[in-house]
Amino acid sequence: MEDRKYWNEAAETMSPEDLRAEESRILAEQVGYVFERSPFYREKFERAGVVPDKIRSRDDIVKLPFTTKDDLRKTQAEVGGLGGHRCAPHEAVVRIQGTSGTTGRPLYVGLTARDTESWKELFARHAWTGGLRPGDSFINPANFTLFVGGLSETVSAEAMGIRVIPAPLATTGLEKLMQLVLDLKPSILFATPSTTSFLAEYVREHLKMEPVDLSFTKGFLAGEALADKDRTRIEEEWGIAARNYYGLADVAADLASECGASEGMHFCGQGLVMAELINPVSLEPIEMQDGAEGEIVYTTIDREATPVIRYRCRDMVRVFTSPCPCGRTSFRFTVFGRSDDMLKVKAVNVFPSAVKDVVCSFMPETTGEFRIVLYEPGPAINTNLELKIEYGEQIAPDETGALADRLKRTIKERLVFTPVIKLIPPNTLPRSEYKIDYFERAYKQDKEDA
Repeated sequence: MEDRKYWNEAAETMSPEDLRAEESRILAEQVGYVFERSPFYREKFERAGVVPDKIRSRDDIVKLPFTTKDDLRKTQAEVGGLGGHRCAPHEAVVRIQGTSGTTGRPLYVGLTARDTESWKELFARHAWTGGLRPGDSFINPANFTLFVGGLSETVSAEAMGIRVIPAPLATTGLEKLMQLVLDLKPSILFATPSTTSFLAEYVREHLKMEPVDLSFTKGFLAGEALADKDRTRIEEEWGIAARNYYGLADVAADLASECGASEGMHFCGQGLVMAELINPVSLEPIEMQDGAEGEIVYTTIDREATPVIRYRCRDMVRVFTSPCPCGRTSFRFTVFGRSDDMLKVKAVNVFPSAVKDVVCSFMPETTGEFRIVLYEPGPAINTNLELKIEYGEQIAPDETGALADRLKRTIKERLVFTPVIKLIPPNTLPRSEYKIDYFERAYKQDKEDA
């Protein structure tokens, strides 16, 4: 199997013309399917004046209404269970997973046996693209409750031939997890980019080793965008080829990954998931061409249990369509923020990920850790944005003023807004074992104190 260049060559190297014809056919079938079986979508389509028979090609997708996470949460709250967008019979649903619920009520996702096979196919495509192979192994530290990073990634990796050691960090503990690393020598570091710093500190402090001296050779880094500065640090620190992987529970646990030959992650959903680009404000379509930026929207075109139609996941992406040396024909993309995280600071769009890139570019003068302090909910901010930034270990307190001035100047030059910089000592901000919330919502604390 090592000689295979692709997991699914037919899908991954399909010509744009053939893919368009294939997606048009499957989209028409899926729209008819959900109209017939889902009260939620039938009402949505009728309210928008959509006649399923008129959806005949992928160009017709713009006639369909958008779906949001709040829409799905609402139908699940009102109907119960998987909600009114469940299309498969209850007894045909073999697995229920869901979103983390960190931004509200968890969203339940149902899968039929056929749906689980589709997810295994998507995992294998994106894992092979990212350099993972049968015989590799990883410790899965993810929560094995509803979270797709636990159960779904494990069974899909097993199906591909990757050895998985399930050890949820919340119950295993870091000491035992690191003992498993020493004993079982996994080849893949499975983590979020943020977690790699947290783990590296532990390895040095408690194992008295350097991360590069452990068994890892590959990085399966998901859950967050991987900035170039982070990639360089992670590869040097851990001695791995660091690749970014992408998926989301609402649509599919695995959808894209980097091949290492060119910029961006290859979209791997051909024939199963359709993607389009829209302006997040006007909701008008944006042509999927090289350098285009917008909010990516997904439609599951071959899903039985809980399909989603024109689903606004809120990820803001930059698209690359130039030919890739690896031979895959899909578009590539990088995630640079979320439309619902975007702040409009005195009419300038600001994304936490862009702030992070600037702060990390100053490492080791900074630790790379920061928080955006919000004194009002946003997204419109009419005052200068306050940033708490940790200065690096070697920075003396009397040097922080000059560092703050340089940070302020660089942010103004690159991001076109003037921040209020508050430098704080290293290790002041809490580290995360998963994703980091870069917002410190002071207005909530003010309300609690009042």
